[in-house]
Amino acid sequence: MLASCCAVITAIDAGSVSAESVELPVNELAPEITTAANEAVAALDAYRVSGSVEDERTLAWHRAITARYTAQQLGYDELAMVDAWSSAPIGHQRAVLGALTQVGVPYRTNTSIENEGFDCSGLTTYAWAGAGVDLYRQSGSQISESTKLSKEDAKAGDLVHYSGHIMLYLGVDDAIVHSVQTGRTVEIDTLRRTSVTFGDPSA
Repeated sequence: MLASCCAVITAIDAGSVSAESVELPVNELAPEITTAANEAVAALDAYRVSGSVEDERTLAWHRAITARYTAQQLGYDELAMVDAWSSAPIGHQRAVLGALTQVGVPYRTNTSIENEGFDCSGLTTYAWAGAGVDLYRQSGSQISESTKLSKEDAKAGDLVHYSGHIMLYLGVDDAIVHSVQTGRTVEIDTLRRTSVTFGDPSA
């Protein structure tokens, strides 16, 4: 079911493999997802300023396209993803869409720089900063300062945590976006642990 790590390109030469000759694993639909997410972020930010019906419709269009690509990446129900995002609070939507603009960006320890690199808490910090919420730059602190939720009550954009790692929930089943470890990128993925904590950092 997991489609997040599509391919690792082998070295061109048969000799030793260098960092430059190997591409990091990236979601297959990363280009489509990031393009759609950037358009959705721009539409959401415009709508937050104007509040106009026209801007709301533009947001709904681009948000739905992003949700559909994201669901396709995981083999999930597209309409369920669209509904989960449209029903989430606007700040949660901004956090999700902001994170998805960074799919394919490399993992980098102690980093939270747009289009350059993120560790796990760096990505969640970046995503929620776009929604106007400042998070502590440490995964344990982020979840401890959030309002705890059951999985059934968690919304797209809420935090998902297990010891040493934090992610953003995508609102459907076990779908998440995260920056997991060195040698990987910001990825759309599925939870692989059952013992996790959900939290709303905006509450």
